[in-house]
Amino acid sequence: MHDVIRLSADQFRSIYEESFKTWARLYFRVVENSKLPTHILLVQDVFRQHPSLPRNLSLKHDKRGAFATGTSIWGSTTGTCGPGLPSFRQPVHIRVSAREPISLSISEMGEAKPAYTSCFAQDDDYLAILVLAWTYILSARWTEIMPGSCTLAYTENQATCHDSMARCKDEQSLISIHIGNASSEEARWWAAVLAPGQGWQAHMKLEQNTSLSPWSIRLKPGPGFVLLHTTNDLPSSHPAASFSDASTYLDNFCTRHNIMDQSHAALASVLLLPSMSGFRALRLPAPRVSDWRNVTGLPIGYPDGKLQHDWMHKDHHIDKLLTLSCNTRSIRPMLLSAFYEPSIECNAITPWLQGTLAVIEHLAGRNPYIIGRMCMERAPRVAFLWLGSLILGLQERLLQDVRFGQIPIDLPSAVWSGTVQSFIQQRVSKPLVTVGYVSRADECRLLFLSQSGHHARIPVCQWRPFGATPFEDVDIEVRVHEGCEDHKLQYKGIIWECEGDKFEFQSSQEADSENLSVPSLTKAPDDAGPVRVCFDELDREREAISENATRNIFGWLRFDGYARHEEDIWKHEWFDMSESDEDDIEEDETTSGASPELSPRIEPWLSGVTPSTNDFTVT
Repeated sequence: MHDVIRLSADQFRSIYEESFKTWARLYFRVVENSKLPTHILLVQDVFRQHPSLPRNLSLKHDKRGAFATGTSIWGSTTGTCGPGLPSFRQPVHIRVSAREPISLSISEMGEAKPAYTSCFAQDDDYLAILVLAWTYILSARWTEIMPGSCTLAYTENQATCHDSMARCKDEQSLISIHIGNASSEEARWWAAVLAPGQGWQAHMKLEQNTSLSPWSIRLKPGPGFVLLHTTNDLPSSHPAASFSDASTYLDNFCTRHNIMDQSHAALASVLLLPSMSGFRALRLPAPRVSDWRNVTGLPIGYPDGKLQHDWMHKDHHIDKLLTLSCNTRSIRPMLLSAFYEPSIECNAITPWLQGTLAVIEHLAGRNPYIIGRMCMERAPRVAFLWLGSLILGLQERLLQDVRFGQIPIDLPSAVWSGTVQSFIQQRVSKPLVTVGYVSRADECRLLFLSQSGHHARIPVCQWRPFGATPFEDVDIEVRVHEGCEDHKLQYKGIIWECEGDKFEFQSSQEADSENLSVPSLTKAPDDAGPVRVCFDELDREREAISENATRNIFGWLRFDGYARHEEDIWKHEWFDMSESDEDDIEEDETTSGASPELSPRIEPWLSGVTPSTNDFTVT
C-alpha cells in the first residue's frame, strides 16, 4: 500500500546511497591529498560579509553579561512583481561580555601528537602558546571598541623567566619558550600571556555591573612555561600592551619561529571559545618545542609571504571577527551547515544522515583530522572554523548533534558567512506554477517573504517539505505571485542600537551566497571510480528525525488548517501526536531565536525612518 509520507524501501536505500557516495568521495579526496589547503588559513578572505560592532553601542545587561541589540533588514530580490513584497526585520542579539573566564588546560607532554600538526611548515607545535596570545589580542581590541569603561591590566601572575631557571631546572613540566631579543615591554606581555591562572584581565563596567571580555581565560594547573630572552629584568609594573603592540609582539614571535600558519590556525580556535566553552572542558595540545633557532625563511607551502598578520589593521576585519565570535548562537549553525543538503526533503533526512554518518564511522574511522578535512571540503566557507573545532577537539560533540538531527538555523549568520542553512534561502521556482501545482517549498518561501501572520517567523525546520499544492488551493499571498519571475530572500543590512537613542545602519556587502567565489557546499567530482556502499547503518525503523521534521514544517505551513487534498497526510501516524509532543514543538519554535519581536526603541524609529541608501528600504 502506498504511504503518503514515508519513503518506500527503495527510495530510502537510494537516498542513503547518494549520501554515502557524496561523503565517500570527499573522504577519498582528503586521503589523496591530506595536506591543509593554503586558502583555509587566509583569514583575510573569509567572513568579509560580517558586520562590525559600532563603538557607540547601547548595551544592555543581564545575569550573563552585556549584550548588543540590533535589527536585520530583509526583503526579496527585485524583479517583475506587481503585488510587491515587504521589507521586514528580525531582531539580533549578540552577547559582548562574559561573567566568568573560560577554563583552559594544556595536555600532558606524553600524549600523542595530533595528526593536523604534520600540515604546518614547522614540526614544532606552538598552537597552545598562540591560542593564549590570541585570547589577549582579541580582548585588547575589545577594550578599545566597546563603549563605557573598559580596562585591560596585567595581574601579579607571570610565567617563569630565564633568571629563575637555576631553581626550576629540575622541573620536567616546564616548557621553554624563546622570545629572542625582546624589549622589556614585550617580555612582560609574554609573561602575562603564558602565566598560570590569569596573567591579565579585561573588564567592562556597565552601570553597576562588571563583566569580562568574552575571550578571558584561566589556565588550569599543568605544564608551565619559562621564557628565554635577553632582557635582564622585567618591570614590576607596566601598562598592559595595547592591541597594536600585542599584534606586533605576536608577529615578531611568529616570524622568529616560522609559525605564521600555526598562528592563523590558533585564531580559528580562539574564535570558537565563547560559544563552545560550555560544552566540555577545553584542552589545548601540548607544545612540542625543539631547541630554539632563528628561522627567517618563508613557511613551506606559503609562497611570497602571503600568510601575514597585516590583515588585522585593514577594513575593520578584526572587528568583524569579534562580531562573529561574540555571536555565540551562530557558530553551531555555521559549522553544522556542512551536513545540510538543500535537495533533501523533510521525510528523507534520516537516510541522508545515516549515509553521511556511515562514511564517518566506516571509512574515516572517526579519525578527527580526516573528518575535519572532509567537513572543510564539504563547507569551504566555514573551513576556517572547522579547523578551530579540530584543534579544540569539538568534533565528537558536533557529530552528536548530527546523529540527533539537531542542525540549528541562524539566518543572519547564514548570509554573513555565505552558508546555506535552510531551503528558505533558495530562489522561488521559475515558473511558480507547473501543470497546475505549486511546490510546498515555494509556498513556504513566498509565505515567509510575505510576512503574513504566523509566517513572519522563519521555519525552525530547514528541510523543505515534499510535494505540491494545487494552485487554486494555495494562500492568496502565494497566488498573487503567479506571474513573477524572480523572488529570493535578500539581506539588506543591519541596524544597531547606539547610545543617545541613535542608530547605525550597516548595509549588505554583496552577501548573496550565490555571488561568492567559493561554493557554500561542495560535492567531490565522480572521478574516483565506483564507490562501494556500506549499508550497515541503514535502518528504516529509526525515522524519528524525519518524522519530527515533517511535523514541524507542515505545522508551520498549515498552522491554520490543512488544504482539502491533504487529509491523508494529516491522518498519517506521523501526525498522531500526544499533548507532550505538541508542547515540545511549541517550545522548539519559541526558542528558535527567530522571534519577530523588536526592541521598543527600534520599532518607532523604523516606522518613521527615511532611507538614505538605495539598498535600504523599510515598509
